[in-house]
Amino acid sequence: MMTKDYILRGTVHNNNFRVFAVNSTNCVQTARDLHDLSPIATLLLGRMISAAAMLSWDLKDEESEITMRIDCEGDIQGAIVICTQNGFLRGYTKNPRLFYATREDNFKVGKAVGKGTLTISKDKKGTRSYFSTIELISGEIAEDLAYYYQQSEQIPTAVNLGILIDKEAKVRSAGGFIIQQLPYADKKIADVIKENIAQTPNLSDLMDMGLSIPEILSRFVFKGLQWQINAEKEIAYRCNCSYELFSKALLLLGKEELQSLKEGIKPVCLYCNKEYNFSSEDIQSLIEQLQEQK
Repeated sequence: MMTKDYILRGTVHNNNFRVFAVNSTNCVQTARDLHDLSPIATLLLGRMISAAAMLSWDLKDEESEITMRIDCEGDIQGAIVICTQNGFLRGYTKNPRLFYATREDNFKVGKAVGKGTLTISKDKKGTRSYFSTIELISGEIAEDLAYYYQQSEQIPTAVNLGILIDKEAKVRSAGGFIIQQLPYADKKIADVIKENIAQTPNLSDLMDMGLSIPEILSRFVFKGLQWQINAEKEIAYRCNCSYELFSKALLLLGKEELQSLKEGIKPVCLYCNKEYNFSSEDIQSLIEQLQEQK
Protein backbone atom coordinates (compact mmCIF):
# COMPACT_ATOMS: atom_id res chain seq x y z
CA MET A 1 0.00 0.00 0.00
CA MET A 2 1.32 3.44 -0.92
CA THR A 3 1.81 5.64 2.12
CA LYS A 4 0.70 9.25 2.03
CA ASP A 5 3.17 12.10 1.89
CA TYR A 6 3.52 14.26 4.97
CA ILE A 7 5.54 16.95 6.71
CA LEU A 8 6.31 17.06 10.40
CA ARG A 9 7.56 19.65 12.84
CA GLY A 10 9.52 18.86 15.97
CA THR A 11 11.95 20.11 18.59
CA VAL A 12 15.30 18.80 19.81
CA HIS A 13 16.98 18.90 23.23
CA ASN A 14 14.65 21.05 25.33
CA ASN A 15 13.59 23.19 22.37
CA ASN A 16 17.18 24.19 21.58
CA PHE A 17 16.58 23.29 17.93
CA ARG A 18 13.57 23.01 15.67
CA VAL A 19 13.24 20.45 12.93
CA PHE A 20 11.05 20.11 9.85
CA ALA A 21 10.99 16.90 7.82
CA VAL A 22 9.11 15.59 4.82
CA ASN A 23 8.29 12.46 2.87
CA SER A 24 7.42 13.78 -0.59
CA THR A 25 7.77 10.60 -2.69
CA ASN A 26 4.25 10.63 -4.15
CA CYS A 27 4.31 14.37 -4.84
CA VAL A 28 7.57 14.09 -6.76
CA GLN A 29 6.32 11.07 -8.71
CA THR A 30 3.15 12.98 -9.65
CA ALA A 31 5.21 15.95 -10.85
CA ARG A 32 7.47 13.64 -12.85
CA ASP A 33 4.48 11.99 -14.53
CA LEU A 34 2.55 15.20 -15.24
CA HIS A 35 5.52 16.94 -16.86
CA ASP A 36 7.30 13.85 -18.26
CA LEU A 37 10.45 15.02 -16.50
CA SER A 38 13.93 13.86 -17.39
CA PRO A 39 16.07 12.50 -14.50
CA ILE A 40 17.89 15.80 -13.96
CA ALA A 41 14.64 17.79 -14.05
CA THR A 42 13.07 15.33 -11.61
CA LEU A 43 15.96 15.81 -9.20
CA LEU A 44 15.74 19.60 -9.31
CA LEU A 45 11.97 19.87 -9.06
CA GLY A 46 11.82 17.07 -6.50
CA ARG A 47 14.28 18.77 -4.18
CA MET A 48 12.37 22.02 -4.50
CA ILE A 49 9.08 20.25 -3.75
CA SER A 50 10.54 18.80 -0.54
CA ALA A 51 11.98 22.16 0.46
CA ALA A 52 8.84 24.18 -0.30
CA ALA A 53 6.68 21.72 1.63
CA MET A 54 8.80 22.20 4.75
CA LEU A 55 8.96 25.97 4.30
CA SER A 56 5.17 26.12 4.12
CA TRP A 57 4.84 25.20 7.79
CA ASP A 58 5.57 28.78 8.81
CA LEU A 59 2.55 30.07 6.85
CA LYS A 60 -0.17 31.26 9.22
CA ASP A 61 -3.12 32.14 7.01
CA GLU A 62 -5.16 29.44 5.23
CA GLU A 63 -5.19 31.46 2.01
CA SER A 64 -1.43 32.03 1.96
CA GLU A 65 1.25 30.20 0.01
CA ILE A 66 5.01 30.11 -0.31
CA THR A 67 6.88 30.22 -3.61
CA MET A 68 10.38 28.88 -4.20
CA ARG A 69 11.90 30.03 -7.47
CA ILE A 70 15.19 29.28 -9.24
CA ASP A 71 16.29 31.62 -12.03
CA CYS A 72 19.49 30.44 -13.63
CA GLU A 73 21.83 30.53 -16.61
CA GLY A 74 22.25 26.75 -16.83
CA ASP A 75 20.60 24.34 -19.27
CA ILE A 76 17.65 23.64 -16.95
CA GLN A 77 16.75 27.37 -17.29
CA GLY A 78 14.96 27.56 -13.94
CA ALA A 79 12.07 26.15 -11.93
CA ILE A 80 9.31 27.18 -9.58
CA VAL A 81 7.38 25.40 -6.81
CA ILE A 82 4.43 26.73 -4.84
CA CYS A 83 3.02 25.24 -1.64
CA THR A 84 -0.15 26.42 0.07
CA GLN A 85 -0.65 26.61 3.82
CA ASN A 86 -2.77 23.45 3.69
CA GLY A 87 0.00 21.45 2.01
CA PHE A 88 -0.98 21.47 -1.67
CA LEU A 89 2.02 21.66 -4.01
CA ARG A 90 2.46 22.51 -7.67
CA GLY A 91 5.47 23.38 -9.82
CA TYR A 92 7.34 23.12 -13.10
CA THR A 93 10.79 23.39 -14.67
CA LYS A 94 11.47 25.53 -17.73
CA ASN A 95 13.35 22.73 -19.50
CA PRO A 96 11.56 19.57 -18.29
CA ARG A 97 13.15 17.15 -20.75
CA LEU A 98 16.78 18.22 -20.41
CA PHE A 99 18.98 15.20 -21.05
CA TYR A 100 22.76 14.96 -21.19
CA ALA A 101 24.80 12.50 -23.25
CA THR A 102 26.63 11.04 -20.24
CA ARG A 103 24.83 9.31 -17.37
CA GLU A 104 26.85 11.13 -14.71
CA ASP A 105 25.81 14.57 -15.97
CA ASN A 106 22.14 13.61 -15.71
CA PHE A 107 22.51 13.54 -11.93
CA LYS A 108 24.56 16.72 -11.44
CA VAL A 109 21.89 19.26 -10.56
CA GLY A 110 24.41 22.01 -9.87
CA LYS A 111 25.80 21.75 -13.38
CA ALA A 112 22.34 21.92 -14.96
CA VAL A 113 21.48 24.98 -12.86
CA GLY A 114 24.73 26.93 -13.11
CA LYS A 115 24.82 30.53 -11.91
CA GLY A 116 21.58 32.04 -10.75
CA THR A 117 19.38 33.13 -7.88
CA LEU A 118 17.03 31.59 -5.33
CA THR A 119 13.95 33.62 -4.43
CA ILE A 120 11.51 32.72 -1.68
CA SER A 121 8.28 34.67 -1.31
CA LYS A 122 5.22 34.44 0.90
CA ASP A 123 1.93 35.51 -0.63
CA LYS A 124 -1.56 36.05 0.76
CA LYS A 125 -4.66 36.44 -1.41
CA GLY A 126 -2.58 37.32 -4.46
CA THR A 127 -0.48 39.97 -2.70
CA ARG A 128 3.19 39.47 -1.92
CA SER A 129 3.82 40.06 1.77
CA TYR A 130 7.49 39.01 1.86
CA PHE A 131 10.26 37.96 -0.50
CA SER A 132 14.02 37.52 -0.39
CA THR A 133 16.57 36.66 -3.08
CA ILE A 134 20.11 35.30 -2.80
CA GLU A 135 22.78 34.25 -5.27
CA LEU A 136 23.08 30.48 -5.66
CA ILE A 137 26.25 29.03 -4.18
CA SER A 138 26.05 25.54 -5.70
CA GLY A 139 22.74 24.96 -7.46
CA GLU A 140 22.31 21.74 -5.48
CA ILE A 141 19.37 23.36 -3.60
CA ALA A 142 20.09 21.99 -0.09
CA GLU A 143 23.28 24.03 0.25
CA ASP A 144 21.59 27.03 -1.32
CA LEU A 145 18.66 26.86 1.09
CA ALA A 146 20.97 26.62 4.10
CA TYR A 147 22.85 29.65 2.78
CA TYR A 148 19.54 31.46 2.27
CA TYR A 149 18.64 31.05 5.95
CA GLN A 150 22.08 32.23 7.01
CA GLN A 151 21.96 35.32 4.80
CA SER A 152 18.29 36.29 5.02
CA GLU A 153 17.41 35.31 8.58
CA GLN A 154 20.82 34.73 10.26
CA ILE A 155 19.70 31.28 11.42
CA PRO A 156 22.29 28.45 11.43
CA THR A 157 20.53 25.76 9.40
CA ALA A 158 21.27 22.25 8.17
CA VAL A 159 19.35 21.09 5.08
CA ASN A 160 19.22 17.60 3.60
CA LEU A 161 17.22 16.82 0.44
CA GLY A 162 17.26 13.35 -1.09
CA ILE A 163 15.70 11.66 -4.13
CA LEU A 164 16.21 8.17 -5.52
CA ILE A 165 15.14 7.32 -9.09
CA ASP A 166 15.28 3.89 -10.70
CA LYS A 167 16.05 2.97 -14.32
CA GLU A 168 12.38 3.17 -15.29
CA ALA A 169 12.21 6.78 -14.04
CA LYS A 170 10.13 5.76 -11.03
CA VAL A 171 10.71 7.86 -7.94
CA ARG A 172 11.61 5.28 -5.31
CA SER A 173 11.93 7.82 -2.50
CA ALA A 174 12.02 11.56 -1.92
CA GLY A 175 12.23 13.57 1.26
CA GLY A 176 14.32 15.81 3.42
CA PHE A 177 14.81 17.62 6.68
CA ILE A 178 15.69 21.10 7.93
CA ILE A 179 17.27 21.62 11.34
CA GLN A 180 17.57 25.13 12.76
CA GLN A 181 19.61 26.20 15.73
CA LEU A 182 17.80 28.64 18.02
CA PRO A 183 19.67 31.58 19.62
CA TYR A 184 19.98 29.98 23.07
CA ALA A 185 20.96 26.53 21.78
CA ASP A 186 23.72 24.48 23.42
CA LYS A 187 26.71 24.60 21.05
CA LYS A 188 27.81 21.13 22.18
CA ILE A 189 24.50 19.68 21.01
CA ALA A 190 24.95 21.48 17.70
CA ASP A 191 28.29 19.72 17.29
CA VAL A 192 26.68 16.34 18.04
CA ILE A 193 23.99 16.94 15.39
CA LYS A 194 26.61 18.00 12.83
CA GLU A 195 28.63 14.84 13.50
CA ASN A 196 25.51 12.67 13.32
CA ILE A 197 24.50 14.19 9.98
CA ALA A 198 28.01 13.60 8.62
CA GLN A 199 27.69 9.91 9.51
CA THR A 200 24.13 9.48 8.24
CA PRO A 201 23.81 7.42 5.02
CA ASN A 202 21.97 8.90 2.04
CA LEU A 203 18.48 9.87 3.15
CA SER A 204 16.82 8.54 0.00
CA ASP A 205 18.60 5.18 0.36
CA LEU A 206 17.40 4.82 3.95
CA MET A 207 13.85 5.66 2.88
CA ASP A 208 14.08 3.12 0.06
CA MET A 209 15.10 0.51 2.62
CA GLY A 210 11.77 1.05 4.35
CA LEU A 211 12.76 3.43 7.13
CA SER A 212 10.33 6.24 7.88
CA ILE A 213 11.47 9.83 8.29
CA PRO A 214 10.99 9.70 12.11
CA GLU A 215 12.99 6.46 12.26
CA ILE A 216 15.83 8.02 10.26
CA LEU A 217 15.90 11.06 12.51
CA SER A 218 15.88 8.95 15.67
CA ARG A 219 18.42 6.34 14.59
CA PHE A 220 20.87 8.60 12.78
CA VAL A 221 20.39 12.38 12.82
CA PHE A 222 19.43 12.71 16.50
CA LYS A 223 21.25 9.63 17.76
CA GLY A 224 21.88 9.97 21.49
CA LEU A 225 19.63 13.03 21.76
CA GLN A 226 16.07 13.67 22.89
CA TRP A 227 13.65 14.96 20.31
CA GLN A 228 9.91 14.95 19.73
CA ILE A 229 7.35 15.43 16.99
CA ASN A 230 5.02 18.32 17.79
CA ALA A 231 2.77 18.23 14.73
CA GLU A 232 2.28 16.41 11.43
CA LYS A 233 0.12 16.94 8.35
CA GLU A 234 -0.40 15.42 4.92
CA ILE A 235 0.76 17.04 1.69
CA ALA A 236 -0.20 16.36 -1.92
CA TYR A 237 0.55 17.57 -5.45
CA ARG A 238 -2.60 19.44 -6.41
CA CYS A 239 -3.00 22.28 -8.90
CA ASN A 240 -5.54 25.04 -8.30
CA CYS A 241 -6.08 25.94 -11.96
CA SER A 242 -9.61 26.33 -13.30
CA TYR A 243 -11.57 27.69 -16.25
CA GLU A 244 -12.52 30.68 -14.11
CA LEU A 245 -8.89 31.53 -13.29
CA PHE A 246 -7.89 31.36 -16.95
CA SER A 247 -10.87 33.54 -17.83
CA LYS A 248 -9.71 36.20 -15.38
CA ALA A 249 -6.19 36.00 -16.82
CA LEU A 250 -7.50 36.46 -20.36
CA LEU A 251 -9.52 39.49 -19.30
CA LEU A 252 -6.28 41.13 -18.18
CA LEU A 253 -5.08 41.04 -21.79
CA GLY A 254 -7.53 43.78 -22.73
CA LYS A 255 -9.99 44.20 -25.58
CA GLU A 256 -7.50 44.59 -28.43
CA GLU A 257 -5.50 41.51 -27.49
CA LEU A 258 -8.65 39.44 -27.06
CA GLN A 259 -9.90 40.53 -30.48
CA SER A 260 -6.71 39.07 -31.98
CA LEU A 261 -7.74 35.73 -30.43
CA LYS A 262 -11.22 35.67 -31.97
CA GLU A 263 -10.70 32.23 -33.46
CA GLY A 264 -10.26 30.82 -29.98
CA ILE A 265 -7.36 29.71 -27.81
CA LYS A 266 -6.35 26.60 -25.86
CA PRO A 267 -4.10 27.67 -22.97
CA VAL A 268 -2.27 24.97 -21.01
CA CYS A 269 -1.58 25.17 -17.29
CA LEU A 270 2.16 25.26 -16.56
CA TYR A 271 1.71 23.38 -13.29
CA CYS A 272 -0.40 20.39 -14.35
CA ASN A 273 -0.51 20.52 -18.19
CA LYS A 274 -4.31 20.64 -18.24
CA GLU A 275 -5.66 22.25 -21.41
CA TYR A 276 -8.57 24.69 -21.41
CA ASN A 277 -10.59 25.33 -24.55
CA PHE A 278 -11.82 28.89 -25.15
CA SER A 279 -13.90 28.93 -28.33
CA SER A 280 -14.50 32.00 -30.49
CA GLU A 281 -17.83 32.40 -28.67
CA ASP A 282 -16.02 32.30 -25.30
CA ILE A 283 -13.59 35.01 -26.44
CA GLN A 284 -16.48 37.17 -27.64
CA SER A 285 -18.15 36.75 -24.27
CA LEU A 286 -14.98 37.97 -22.53
CA ILE A 287 -14.83 41.00 -24.83
CA GLU A 288 -18.43 41.82 -23.94
CA GLN A 289 -17.58 41.56 -20.24
CA LEU A 290 -14.84 44.15 -20.70
CA GLN A 291 -17.24 46.45 -22.54
CA GLU A 292 -19.81 46.17 -19.74
CA GLN A 293 -17.20 47.14 -17.18
CA LYS A 294 -16.69 50.53 -18.81
